[in-house]
Amino acid sequence: MENFQKSGVLLRLAQLDDDLLSLYGIGRRFEITIIGGSALIVLDLLPNERFTTDIDVLEASHEALGLLERYDMNPDVSTFLYKYAENWKERRQPVENSGRVLDVFTMSNEDLAITKLLAWRKTDQRDLVDMLAVGSIDLGKLKTILGDVSEVQANLEDDEWTALLARFDMLLSGELE
Repeated sequence: MENFQKSGVLLRLAQLDDDLLSLYGIGRRFEITIIGGSALIVLDLLPNERFTTDIDVLEASHEALGLLERYDMNPDVSTFLYKYAENWKERRQPVENSGRVLDVFTMSNEDLAITKLLAWRKTDQRDLVDMLAVGSIDLGKLKTILGDVSEVQANLEDDEWTALLARFDMLLSGELE
């Protein structure tokens, strides 16, 4: 698998847009929601260049699904959708310069942070520290989302919720490097 940066993510999104335009014409619009490292990269939420090996796709128009693999896009992250904040879709944000027929969105910065708190791999921890360091996370908004029982807590088992809160405390206290 190839490593790529922001230009690589944007190129793959543009190629998907080209394919959709060729197949369906200018009269239709399609949507895709990306998360993970690729979302952090295109939104410039990190202080340094970050590489990724794929583009995690949370949601995509049905017609786009068959084309995703061609451009290193991974739709398998939808498996964990039930654990994400309940109202993430209401907070999602558009990626600037979306395509001619493809509208690209990401979760809000705070919802992206929640996905990182849930996944908790070393890369996720590093991303969270970096996001916090450059002010990419609005802690007030994040605390509001986490404080609303219907948002995240209702979707998690008790031990998962306890672990998420402990991870959040570690992030805030500076225990992560």
